[in-house]
Amino acid sequence: MRRLPAPIITVALAITLLPTAGCSNDSESAKGTVAFSDGELVQSGSIEFRSLKDGSRYASRITSLGAFRLSDGDGRVHLPPGEYEVVVVQVVLTEDLAADAHEHGRTVPRKYADYYTSGLRVTRLAEDTTPMQVVLEPDI
Repeated sequence: MRRLPAPIITVALAITLLPTAGCSNDSESAKGTVAFSDGELVQSGSIEFRSLKDGSRYASRITSLGAFRLSDGDGRVHLPPGEYEVVVVQVVLTEDLAADAHEHGRTVPRKYADYYTSGLRVTRLAEDTTPMQVVLEPDI
């Protein structure tokens, strides 16, 4: 059996790994959770970040565990460094359900559904890879 020279193997390996270089940090910086200030997780809805610099938007569904992974309009999971306004939208259709039959968890106050009233801001730095925590105050 004939062996390939070491430089050819090294180049082939580098070309194979190149497309994945840098992807983990982009993906990691786009993750987070949404919870109320008392620690209860938001169990349904959507979250959207809008860049204060250029208006670009990154959005995600919120899982039943309060988790989200932001993606751009092309579906690429990432969140570039910058300052963002944040909204949390929860559409709850309850007209045909008894109060104890709701499975959406605590209702997100309406003020969080509008950029003008949410008051939520997030700043992400290039080196940030820890999951974000978006905290909401419940209605009183």
